[in-house]
Amino acid sequence: VTVLQARGLRIKGKSGTNDAYAVMQVGKEKYQTSVVEKSVAPVWKEEASFDLPPLLLQGGGGKERGSLHVQVLHRALVGPDKLLGQAVINLLQLSEDKTRNKTE
Repeated sequence: VTVLQARGLRIKGKSGTNDAYAVMQVGKEKYQTSVVEKSVAPVWKEEASFDLPPLLLQGGGGKERGSLHVQVLHRALVGPDKLLGQAVINLLQLSEDKTRNKTE
């Protein structure tokens, strides 16, 4: 998975910008990008690899394992980091979408 950029984020920083990073998760595997400081539209272009569950053989509770969760957060110097935006991508639906170019 390549996380390219984010746009349309909430602004949580004091200077009207964010110190943003993204967290991607499939099942229990997580990847966190570097922090892009003082940005309203951060660009990362970072790659992560995840072991995908056998999507077609999922039993009960497989929905979470068959999804890519992406959260973009603002790194707070004091207190917890603040959520700026998020998305959930259904990997089974994505794998069946013939209009999208995929390497695997």
